Amino acid sequence: MPKKNNYDEKDFVVVGAGVAGLSFAHTVLGEKSSTVIVERNDHVGGLARSFHYGDFVFDVGPKRFHTEDQEVLDFLFSILEEDYIVVGRSSAVHLFGRYFPWPLDHRALFRLPFKVMASSGLDLLRRQEPKDENSFTEYTRSRYGETLYRLFFKPYTEKFLQIPCEDVHVDWAKTGINRAVIDKRVKSDTLFDLVRSVLLPKPVDTKFLYPSYGGFGTFCDKLGEQVRGRGGEILLENTVTSLELGKGRIETVVLADGRRIRPDYLVWSGNFKALAHLIGEEPPPLRYLSTVLYNMEVNADVLQHEQWIYYGGQDTVLSRVSITNEMADYMAPEGKTGLCVEVTGFEGKGHWNDPEALIPEIQADLVRLKLVRSHSDFGGVHVERVRDTYPIYDLRYKENFAAASGMVKPFKNLKLLGRTGAYWYNNSDHSMKMALQMAKHLLKGTPMEAKEALFRV
Repeated sequence: MPKKNNYDEKDFVVVGAGVAGLSFAHTVLGEKSSTVIVERNDHVGGLARSFHYGDFVFDVGPKRFHTEDQEVLDFLFSILEEDYIVVGRSSAVHLFGRYFPWPLDHRALFRLPFKVMASSGLDLLRRQEPKDENSFTEYTRSRYGETLYRLFFKPYTEKFLQIPCEDVHVDWAKTGINRAVIDKRVKSDTLFDLVRSVLLPKPVDTKFLYPSYGGFGTFCDKLGEQVRGRGGEILLENTVTSLELGKGRIETVVLADGRRIRPDYLVWSGNFKALAHLIGEEPPPLRYLSTVLYNMEVNADVLQHEQWIYYGGQDTVLSRVSITNEMADYMAPEGKTGLCVEVTGFEGKGHWNDPEALIPEIQADLVRLKLVRSHSDFGGVHVERVRDTYPIYDLRYKENFAAASGMVKPFKNLKLLGRTGAYWYNNSDHSMKMALQMAKHLLKGTPMEAKEALFRV
């Protein structure tokens, strides 16, 4: 039996084998730094993994690469090499019992109910600046009007986040619109911008990069292979059980398998609340949303052909549906369709504990909402629980994350990274950029940009 003080020495211990953790490890390994990644799941990828059931492939919701940043593009191509395709974007929103393209275009204008068009027109004339600059509700009302706020933004947001809109921070609106629109040429900052884009449309053909086989998770699979090829270790189904703390630093990382590692740096891309307990702190009330995925095999073509669709109505529990083979036709067998249905909630509560009970209701809704033709079209259903999919931007999230950062600051060799670790609602491209910058910062002392600046990636 090894002695209690036996340990390995590593330049970096990285917690989390998602896009951020893998990208960071790959970069520092390129500089001959010894690195080990600790991952709680049985597969790399985190929120960017893919699930395989026979000939069907499902991602964790709609995933794609879209960036103009040359450093990120170079990194992407170095991992994917020739294994990618270029895909045009197509997305929709279900409103007033109909499907509309999203972002709205000139085709949608004359299909809106007359009362909605008239009421929204009055909203343009009555527009007021928000009194509370931190309020999601006031920001959204000011920019899109009371009508669209009441009919879409409020019900969709409350269903998705599981908290009242009045408790949501304005950053969720700003970031969420950025996430939904994606292409910087599509301007929809206000109702006026939406109206202008509808009346005076400028053609915008948004393109994505996507792996040519295996789903989005192929990127992380290939990245993981290269991490191992560079001498890095990836410890799956393992966790950090304790940290031995020294003066101003993390001295030793103790793993569930009994391994003890002394790192130069501990890079944490996991749930911050777990880290807080390990450093002896009571975590601030940061909340993470989790998601139950209902990966449905449909033994027929479906009635819509967008890559993903938003459902704002309170008459259905589902919030977003991805049609997998609209992203890449290899994702489902010919003549069949894959639907990834997302239902958000909190780990350990509600449908998280008994997700199978919702399957009949979801299938009935998909037929009622005219996405699937008939109940007889449904095949297998695969339920996946995915933890910590979104940080919740409530009104106090900045204050709470500042408190969290203050808990970490005394430890000079402890760094927060990525969507979950840095409590940052972002895309894979942003996580990559943050990881590449952090690697250069720790290796060479180059400065890092603030999280918000990385949204231009």
